[in-house]
Amino acid sequence: MWNDIELLTNDDTGSGYLSVGSRKEHGTALYQVDLLVKISSEKASLNPKIQACSLSDGFIIVADQSVILLDSICRSLQLHLVFDTEVDVVGLCQEGKFLLVGERSGNLHLIHVTSKQTLLTNAFVQKANDENRRTYQNLVIEKDGSNESTYYMLLLTYSGFFCITNLQLLKIQQAIENVDFSTAKKGTGNCAFSKWEPDSSKKGMTVKNLIDAEIIKGAKKFQLIDNLLFVLDTDNVLSLWDIYTLTPVWNWPSLHVEEFLLTTEADSPSSVTWQGITNLKLIALTASANKKMKNLMVYSLPTMEILYSLEVSSVSSLVQTGISTDTIYLLEGVCKNDPKLSEDSVSVLVLRCLTEALPENRLSRLLHKHRFAEAESFAIQFGLDVELVYKVKSNHILEKLALSSVDASEQTEWQQLVDDAKENLHKIQDDEFVVNYCLKAQWITYETTQEMLNYAKTRLLKKEDKTALIYSDGLKEVLRAHAKLTTFYGAFGPEKFSGSSWIEFLNNEDDLKDIFLQLKEGNLVCAQYLWLRHRANFESRFDVKMLESLLNSMSASVSLQKLCPWFKNDVIPFVRRTVPEGQIILAKWLEQAARNLELTDKANWPENGLQLAEIFFTAEKTDELGLASSWHWISLKDYQNTEEVCQLRTLVNNLRELITLHRKYNCKLALSDFEKENTTTIVFRMFDKVLAPELIPSILEKFIRVYMREHDLQEEELLLLYIEDLLNRCSSKSTSLFETAWEAKAMAVIACLSDTDKPSELFELQEDEALRRVQYLLLSRPIDYSSRMLFVFATSTTTTLGMHQLTFAHRTRALQCLFYLADKETIESLFKKPIEEVKSYLRCITFLASFETLNIPITYELFCSSPKEGMIKGLWKNHSHESMAVRLVTELCLEYKIYDLQLWNGLLQKLLGFNMIPYLRKVLKAISSIHSLWQVPYFSKAWQRVIQIPLLSASCPLSPDQLSDCSESLIAVLECPVSGDLDLIGVARQYIQLELPAFALACLMLMPHSEKRHQQIKNFLGSCDPQVILKQLEEHMNTSQLAGFSHQIRSLILNNIINKKEFGILAKTKYFQMLKMHAMNTNNITELVNYLANDLSLDEASVLITEYSKHCGKPVPPDTAPCEILKMFLSGLS
Repeated sequence: MWNDIELLTNDDTGSGYLSVGSRKEHGTALYQVDLLVKISSEKASLNPKIQACSLSDGFIIVADQSVILLDSICRSLQLHLVFDTEVDVVGLCQEGKFLLVGERSGNLHLIHVTSKQTLLTNAFVQKANDENRRTYQNLVIEKDGSNESTYYMLLLTYSGFFCITNLQLLKIQQAIENVDFSTAKKGTGNCAFSKWEPDSSKKGMTVKNLIDAEIIKGAKKFQLIDNLLFVLDTDNVLSLWDIYTLTPVWNWPSLHVEEFLLTTEADSPSSVTWQGITNLKLIALTASANKKMKNLMVYSLPTMEILYSLEVSSVSSLVQTGISTDTIYLLEGVCKNDPKLSEDSVSVLVLRCLTEALPENRLSRLLHKHRFAEAESFAIQFGLDVELVYKVKSNHILEKLALSSVDASEQTEWQQLVDDAKENLHKIQDDEFVVNYCLKAQWITYETTQEMLNYAKTRLLKKEDKTALIYSDGLKEVLRAHAKLTTFYGAFGPEKFSGSSWIEFLNNEDDLKDIFLQLKEGNLVCAQYLWLRHRANFESRFDVKMLESLLNSMSASVSLQKLCPWFKNDVIPFVRRTVPEGQIILAKWLEQAARNLELTDKANWPENGLQLAEIFFTAEKTDELGLASSWHWISLKDYQNTEEVCQLRTLVNNLRELITLHRKYNCKLALSDFEKENTTTIVFRMFDKVLAPELIPSILEKFIRVYMREHDLQEEELLLLYIEDLLNRCSSKSTSLFETAWEAKAMAVIACLSDTDKPSELFELQEDEALRRVQYLLLSRPIDYSSRMLFVFATSTTTTLGMHQLTFAHRTRALQCLFYLADKETIESLFKKPIEEVKSYLRCITFLASFETLNIPITYELFCSSPKEGMIKGLWKNHSHESMAVRLVTELCLEYKIYDLQLWNGLLQKLLGFNMIPYLRKVLKAISSIHSLWQVPYFSKAWQRVIQIPLLSASCPLSPDQLSDCSESLIAVLECPVSGDLDLIGVARQYIQLELPAFALACLMLMPHSEKRHQQIKNFLGSCDPQVILKQLEEHMNTSQLAGFSHQIRSLILNNIINKKEFGILAKTKYFQMLKMHAMNTNNITELVNYLANDLSLDEASVLITEYSKHCGKPVPPDTAPCEILKMFLSGLS
């Protein structure tokens, strides 16, 4: 029973046995095949009887005993009926409201569609004796032209012909009863087909002409086109006849046609004439040599040229349609791939729609349905853009990759996707597409991402002309992505890599946002690494607001031991260099953070507060870069003596004194109390801290007297003042006559006086001699006079200096001194210009001083008005052989943002040639944010030389300067944006020769290729001494810019020891405690516990378990025996 009906859209492909993709298609025309309806049966049917017709009021499908009525566009099911016997004919009338069905049994049914009710059933004829012979041959229902509400019906049976007129819905029964049965007796005899016309005089039909069976055997289908009649006979021969004379015009005996249709591009059949037969197309369902298949053929008339052919199943039927339609419908039976079923059995019927289409449209639909193999062969066959197929397939793979995960269960699936993507990219010639694809794809693993970026880079480099440098946006983006990938690996590690996280990281233009996020999460090590890698990108735009965001992002959980070195060696020098006004904010933040430590970290107070507060003053001096284009080093007095900086300086002094009180004088005071005191009252607090009066003499001798001597305090007078203060504070608060504790303390202090009769009087402190000396120097050297004199030197063009004319070099030094001595207001009042214009003037005369040294005559006015790029290239052309000129050109390019690729390639080459390594490194750092310069060939070469030359010139034992140079080289490796191009194995070997294995391991960890990196690290760890590496990390990498990366190296070493269970290496060293802490932080203490219990002592194992349990928030009950603790831990594992 055909009872499972599925209506499909054009986007449904009908996979598997429903597809026509594997069928044979031929012809010059192209048809788009779509699946509209799928009808399934519970049981397979052998050679089902199928037919269908497309009418203006609906679409009728007949399969054996089932009748299915759809709307005219096959989008909704109107009616589904199942009859007792097979259905021979169907018809639809009255705008699709009434359905006529003729059964094999002879019953004719009239059914109301809307209510699904059978209005009447009548048997016109008896069932034929032959089971396979149809009782009803054809049914025609047409409107009567004289009355629109009336229909007439022509019913052809196996034994006769019925004409039913005056068919009105209200008089249906009467019309059936008044059938003219005598008509069925006319036209009998040896006749193949005949022509009938209405006879108005007889109110019936009369035979006008007929064809004898000797001329043509029985006809089974006709189609009339004006005066042309297409006839298909029972021998499956199609012929063309003149309707008026019933004479043959044409026939095609060689064509074995089982069914046919005619279509035309004309608006209506009536417009077709003999001259217009060229507009006709013949659609025929023909037999095939393969009995399992038939051919759907489309011919052009009258030439009978094959336009299109499609192989269809043997159980197929053309859907009867009007002649003016341009769409072909085919009802086809399909069998599932079930070996138990017969080859002729059918379990699914499908209604297909064939529409003539352009090759481009067909290709587009194939791509839309992701039938890429078929699309590729189709594009090649029709000469279309086959590369489009590869691109669409690549994008489809891209979508699938975005939904994949790195789970082991899906590894085979996503690995196949990656392989397919690689294969596809090799076929695509469009480099821009390939590059964008490699950049945008959410590759599953870090290794695959690295491989695909390398592939994109190689593709671009092969296309480049090595003789001429051409700017390439694609290469710039690939190099930028390489640098970002290296950063991601160093910051988060490959284990946190995923396609989505990588794309988000790559597309993030706000580098500081990632840094702020890591700081908020307390991941300082990661934030430090990101800061180091991205610093060049945001340095030029860093402002006060960004600084505030940075400071506000600091998590309270960040370790002070890690934070202070980073601020001291990196952040504070960076702020002073890029945003000097930010020192005010920084000083205020450090002061508040240091004060907060008194509450948040009491155990280490006040040493921790001093450590944090003093880094502002002990930080590395601002790096002047050696570049004339780096002007942020100009230090104005405004930022050195602001209120905030002075308050921080005061806090540092107070904390130092507070620490001295704690350590030297055993007097612990709160910072807020200490800031209210002076030297006199501090002595009072020392006495207050003494709890027992009998201890006062010893405390006075051991601590208080020492303090008074060091601060030039008069002991006798101070003791009297304390007694007086004690009297004032305590006597008025006494509530009982027996509160004598303060009196006993007063008596003990009095006993310490050498002259007890000396009166108690206040005394004046002596004035500070140092302050008087500073005032004298300022008075003897008026700043007004000094600044005016320096201003004259800096701006005069005629003044002579002794026997020499005042040069630009003299003016530059004078103005630099003025900036150092005077404040902003003084300088602006002298120049009558804003401070930024004065700085610009300093920049210009600094460059002019260099021109002067090179004996190149140029005035200030000419320099300011000249086009800078032309001036720079002229200077390069004429003076590139001079090292000073090369440096000047470099600084001019940086200052005026001239980034010509050819020019910079030559500059880097010359700087290397002149061996200006320290200067070159500063230049490379300055241009690291210019992504277009990364593609300059000498860019990566310069980085390699800058890193290696200091190592090549060093030898063991290393001097402090050489050790500093080695550290700077490793920092350069971290900062290098094209580290993937560096020979890091070579650099690591040099570090090993210099007995710096920790530095060598750092280089290996930064290698871009994962397989090679893992193997190198494995070999290195197998031959190195972990204790030596941990020692070097502690001594050389904990307090510099390498502090963040040293944490990763330390974790790698400790993880390796844990994994190999080689705990004995560190068992009796100071690093064993570090190993324990690492094991607890990584929740990996099981093997370490076993080692302690078996090789050292049960007590140590129980202590570790106790600490770990406390760390996890599950403390061990007190007084638990060590053996019980161990037993509980091991049982918890099982």
